[in-house]
Amino acid sequence: MSPSVDVVVVGNGVAGVTAASIMKEKNPEARVSIYTDESHHYYPRPRLYEVLSGEAKPQEIYMFSEKWYEKRGIKVHLNKKASSIDVNRKELSLENQSRVDYDKLLLANGGHPFIPPIKGVEKTGVFTLRSIRDSLTIREFTKKTKKAIVIGGGLLGLEFAASLRKLGQQVEVVEISPRLLPRQLDQDGAAILKNRIASRGIDIVLGVKTVEILGRDAVSGILLDNGEMISGDLVLISAGMRSNIELALEAGIKVNRGIVVDSYLRSSAEDVYAVGDVAEFEGRVYGIIPAALEQARIAATNMLGEKQMIYTGTIPSNTLDIVGIDLTSMGIVNPEEDKYEEVKKLDEENGVYKKLVLDQGKIVGAILLGDRKGLTSIKRLMTQETDITKYKDSILRDNFDYKKVT
Repeated sequence: MSPSVDVVVVGNGVAGVTAASIMKEKNPEARVSIYTDESHHYYPRPRLYEVLSGEAKPQEIYMFSEKWYEKRGIKVHLNKKASSIDVNRKELSLENQSRVDYDKLLLANGGHPFIPPIKGVEKTGVFTLRSIRDSLTIREFTKKTKKAIVIGGGLLGLEFAASLRKLGQQVEVVEISPRLLPRQLDQDGAAILKNRIASRGIDIVLGVKTVEILGRDAVSGILLDNGEMISGDLVLISAGMRSNIELALEAGIKVNRGIVVDSYLRSSAEDVYAVGDVAEFEGRVYGIIPAALEQARIAATNMLGEKQMIYTGTIPSNTLDIVGIDLTSMGIVNPEEDKYEEVKKLDEENGVYKKLVLDQGKIVGAILLGDRKGLTSIKRLMTQETDITKYKDSILRDNFDYKKVT
């Protein structure tokens, strides 16, 4: 491939910026441009709660400085929304009527908040949170409210609940699942997390569905499917995200829940790739940062045509700080088959829970809640598929020496 290839990236989230950086590293001659409808440089979305609570100003959560992009020769066009793609002419059109030619196009334009079909979502005081702009708008709105309701007890929902609490709001979280974080935790871990969050003054109601947002024009509360009403003057919906597939769909690119990609992360259109929250691989949209990073690395290499790298999927792995509580969840954490064995350590008093899931003595899943001790070693043992059968009774003890496991 010509060294002076024109690469256009749509979206300046973690996947787009990482891919752009890798491409410039591998081929400094490549012309790499990023187009985004954001008015801010790339920031990690999990840090939006800091802007919401006022702990950080927008610029303080930027991942990289202006100089970082300049030094690498990556041109970022803020406030430039892509409106259509002509895959035959290899042309991207922007909302301001200008057109951009490309040799290779990377769609990394993420997702948007999913709003469940709840009656009354159009009322004043109902918000979703996906951008810095959203954070600032909600923060301003809390100056005239006292009680906030968060619909959705996922990772971000819990962080947003904690931020609203810091802003002096009374906060109640309602979650449709019978436990918190059903994909990252099991029953025991979820119970410990719920108690720790409750101790911070956040109420949690589980196993309920919101059927209506109450109030004439402005929010006055919500109605649950069990007939119960919860009062509040601000509602934040945090019910997951949906991929931004419209751009690809209108261009005739194959989409399902996301833009359908093959194992090279190519879409159905020639020289058009997709990564991150907008990409669907083997029926799955991952929606997690480890997958975005892995996909970005592989797509960047393949787009430059150096060597072809294969994507085989990402083992779900999250290391988070939820409401000031450490949580790491990796691999299979809720096994359904009998062939798996579980090793647990439960310390309710200190709010610590650890669990390993074993398959024939090898670690295939892990939960570490409230204590990160041993995390790096457990990750290593998991990656190396080490048989830990003879250590399984002692491996989760505080004083366990991981050096003896080879």
